[in-house]
Amino acid sequence: MTPPLGTLVHVLGHNWLGKADIALQTILLAISFVVVGVRLWSRRLQQDSLQGNDWLVVAATAMLTSTIQILIVGRYIVELFLILLCGMGLHAAEVARVGGPEAFVRFDQLTYAGDLLWITSVALIQLSLLHYYLRRFPRQVIIWPAYIMMGLCSALWVASLFATAFFCTPPKKIWLPDVQGHCGNRKLLHTGSSVSVVILNGLILLLPSPVIRDMRLSRARKIALGCIFILGLIIIAISAIRIKVEFDLDPEDPTYSSARKSLLSSIIPLLGIIVASLPMLPPAVERIFGTSIFSSTVDGSSGGPVSPRYWKTTILSGTQMEETEIPLVTVTMPPMAKKLSELAHGQIKITSDWEIHSARNSARLARYSLGRG
Repeated sequence: MTPPLGTLVHVLGHNWLGKADIALQTILLAISFVVVGVRLWSRRLQQDSLQGNDWLVVAATAMLTSTIQILIVGRYIVELFLILLCGMGLHAAEVARVGGPEAFVRFDQLTYAGDLLWITSVALIQLSLLHYYLRRFPRQVIIWPAYIMMGLCSALWVASLFATAFFCTPPKKIWLPDVQGHCGNRKLLHTGSSVSVVILNGLILLLPSPVIRDMRLSRARKIALGCIFILGLIIIAISAIRIKVEFDLDPEDPTYSSARKSLLSSIIPLLGIIVASLPMLPPAVERIFGTSIFSSTVDGSSGGPVSPRYWKTTILSGTQMEETEIPLVTVTMPPMAKKLSELAHGQIKITSDWEIHSARNSARLARYSLGRG
């Protein structure tokens, strides 16, 4: 059977790097879609409207069908083309023998598009995390550093995008070397951009540390935060390894030497999407597994733990104040349940003019005037 003209699909059988790239990307892409879907469901369970950080992550996992195919799904498609059409993962001699000179032209074109997509997706994920910090930790110690880093991430995004897009003048000289024009130092450009991404990722990972350190967290929350932190460190480590791989690229064998860099480049944004979504998953996880382990403590540096099964009441008696916790009883359907929900809104603060009387399978609010000495 005659192989497809102009493709290298028929040599995929012994292209082990190419097959590993496709398999790993497909698995991580599927996981990222599931995680983002659960993230949006968590927002719905909390009856929250979608925030800016949600839209940024959704944008980082969607493919635009216009001429500018950006972000994760677009880059995934570019990777498939690089492997199936251009033989990425195979040595250049075999690619030239099977695909001809046109395979290298397509390879440079698709690599150019993939670099632009990678820069954009990484920047959007960084901005998503920073926006989440602003909404989750509205404190001065977080707000101003987050805004500064958002400015730095945006500046790096724009600078890297334009430097990559116009690396050669005209840009088509990248894939057509005989075209009249000139090009910059590719290794210097990629190294500078990659080092900047590693530094910013490290700062973003450490930014909420002062606030999280003072929180009183349950063991489940500590484990969850530890997993997120470890994933963040893995992303930084992969980004650093990617810089080393960049130095080892062989210009005489681009299809083979760039396969490892391309694989690492694909892992970084996919893991980034997962890390950016994990902090918003507890409501959906609790609904799925029927547990409340993530809601057993207050996310704050002061005050005692408050479980969703408890109302914290404050009873004022003369000049003394004491705090007690009253187990939450099962409340019947509206109108009582609706009324309680409106009054509660996270916790009920009881003044000296109110008392709560409750019994099993019933609930009643009654107002009594307390004697004053």
